[in-house]
Amino acid sequence: MLSPPKGLPLGLVLLALFCAASFGAIVTVARATSYHTACVGHGFVEGASQTDGSFFSRIEAGCSATYRNCELWIGSAGAGAQQLYTNSGTCSAWSRDFGDYNECLGNARVYNQSVFSYHPHYAPNWCG
Repeated sequence: MLSPPKGLPLGLVLLALFCAASFGAIVTVARATSYHTACVGHGFVEGASQTDGSFFSRIEAGCSATYRNCELWIGSAGAGAQQLYTNSGTCSAWSRDFGDYNECLGNARVYNQSVFSYHPHYAPNWCG
């Protein structure tokens, strides 16, 4: 009499690998690089240096978005934001419009309606 095969079915192994890869992608998005492109460039933009206190939360124009939100945060506290209700122009919140901050604590939280969801981008020298 033949016994059933031992081990996990191939379909289950492939499903587990897919889930693991998906989780890795979710974690990467949750702590995104400082600036990247998802239809349009967006994220945290440094000033002239990482110690001059000048940095931005930015979303470039494009992708037919009717609402864009660029927020600057210092650690876990909101510092300021800019909202645009048009597809033209760049959404850009500048740190110096809201105060004098340590760039390594800065992060940009961005949202582009119907293009990408609200998510953070951290300073390349993040120290928070």
